[in-house]
Amino acid sequence: MKEVVRHRSDLSDLHVFYAVAVCGGLNAAARSLRVDPSTVSRALDQLEARLNTRLVRRTAQGVVLTKAGEMALARVRTIESQIEEMEREVLDSEATSPIGAVTLSCSDGVGAYLLTPALTHLLRENPKLDLRLDCGLWPNNPLEADAEIALVFNAEPVPGYVSRPVAYFHYGLFGTQSFFELYGMPQSPEEALRHPFLHHTAQKLTANMPRKVPAFQDLARRRVETNSSAAVVEGVLAGIGIAGMPTVLASLYPELVMVGDAVEPLELSLVYHRDIERIPRIKVVLKWLEAVFDQKTKPWYRREFVPPHEFAAFTGAQAPNLPLGAGKVTERAPAETQAPKRRIATSGT
Repeated sequence: MKEVVRHRSDLSDLHVFYAVAVCGGLNAAARSLRVDPSTVSRALDQLEARLNTRLVRRTAQGVVLTKAGEMALARVRTIESQIEEMEREVLDSEATSPIGAVTLSCSDGVGAYLLTPALTHLLRENPKLDLRLDCGLWPNNPLEADAEIALVFNAEPVPGYVSRPVAYFHYGLFGTQSFFELYGMPQSPEEALRHPFLHHTAQKLTANMPRKVPAFQDLARRRVETNSSAAVVEGVLAGIGIAGMPTVLASLYPELVMVGDAVEPLELSLVYHRDIERIPRIKVVLKWLEAVFDQKTKPWYRREFVPPHEFAAFTGAQAPNLPLGAGKVTERAPAETQAPKRRIATSGT
């Protein structure tokens, strides 16, 4: 019994050390833990005595981790994360509906244009579920938790992780109907080079694009160059010029017109650790994502190319990228071509 009590005390001391390290000082840690500073100081002394090493150096400005302290913090972060995950799993197992937050990472285009408009249905059906959507635009300000589910283009297999293709993105050159009426519809890639081009910097990193794509990008006049998918899409819709974009956007904005052929598709996969796939809150988000990218009802996500002029037969009165039952009404277009309201978000689509 004494051993159990001692280990419990050790865990409490580790929790205090974690608070000191994260908060940057004993007083700040005490406020965070809602205890007296003397309690924090005593727990830290006990832990250092037990480990027979200094974990922090105390200064007038706060504390500085020693080398041993940095090593200990890396381990304690894992322990804290596992405890938090255990608590969520227990809560989920007892709940009638999923409880807690799920962290999902994806590109900004996928997050802003394809996922966010479909969130209403997910969150209404699961009132105790929260979603952290990490689009990676601000790497110095990440979300608090690491991603539990990732949407990855051309994902490589990783031991212990499930990597399941859910959609294929076909890319082509797009402009708006009004832009081409004003400046002329190009009949070849050479004629398209006469138009201003909006360039997404991530597109040159795509290995399976044919040589003509980077060649076109090198020759085109880049009136706008950006790492944001939202900036590219909004720029084309505003009539700045043309850009390489996925055909799914033509299902959202019928004013987009595709020029020429599509290139080889990019495979979009759901990636997550196989140990978490049975957790209720994870399961419900995975099921929702499968509905968002349902290839049966949304031909623009199929491996085989379906030209945008055939999309109208599939959209009907349903907002084109939303799961069944999650349609929304906008004033921008008639019901049969409704598109979700545009919003910003990370480089990708």
